Amino acid sequence: MLIFDLEGTIAHFRRFYTNSSSLSYSFPPRTVLTGLIAAVLGHERDSYYEIFSSDNCKISLAIKKPISKIIQTVNYIRTKNEKEVTGSGGHTQVPVEFVLPSEDILQYRVYFLHNDSKIVNKLYDTIITGNYYYPPYLGISECPATLRCLDLTSDFELISTSEGFEMCTIVPTETIESIDFKAGYKFIKEDRVPVEFSTERRITKVGAYIFEKNCKKIPNVKIKGELFIVSYTEGLNKVQEYGVFL
Repeated sequence: MLIFDLEGTIAHFRRFYTNSSSLSYSFPPRTVLTGLIAAVLGHERDSYYEIFSSDNCKISLAIKKPISKIIQTVNYIRTKNEKEVTGSGGHTQVPVEFVLPSEDILQYRVYFLHNDSKIVNKLYDTIITGNYYYPPYLGISECPATLRCLDLTSDFELISTSEGFEMCTIVPTETIESIDFKAGYKFIKEDRVPVEFSTERRITKVGAYIFEKNCKKIPNVKIKGELFIVSYTEGLNKVQEYGVFL
């Protein structure tokens, strides 16, 4: 399993069902993460959906630092007809919601598995060297990102159990059998998050997820189906975590 951090100062992960304004998810959906990974590895647009499908690839995500949101009005080129793509038609203003760090930086931790170990190793080498085919960004090209590798570890296990564990990752609501809503925790639910595309770039699955607003681990969650336990090195520390795939 490859563990790396996705970092930046601003992000916009557009909700696919909004039109008059561009609202943002709080975290990069699975479709954004597979697109980012495919881009840094050099896959062309729309060519990678099968390679990074849920049958071949497992991805999980943790929000490591608290976030906030702000709406700004952005000038876009008006394109009511094809002649206006030159900018001759002037501008149109669209409200856009951006994700900002509550502290110093946005930090998302990605846990990546693939049936093809060559892809995992290539992604590891790409992040270590910084030799990206296409530059990474947080949702849109105006929000550049940095990838920081933590570890490539074989010390992980996929398990199914009726026990409850403290989850370090965001959790799909469909996988939750029970959860301990303790005092002092603030849970947020994100609905209608895209999970997967078809080869025609049509959304084939959406999901709902919960996470803790202040980036605390979610206590005593019982999961229906598969979860993972992983041990890896972060700096000088050995970390053991439980998580669920997106």
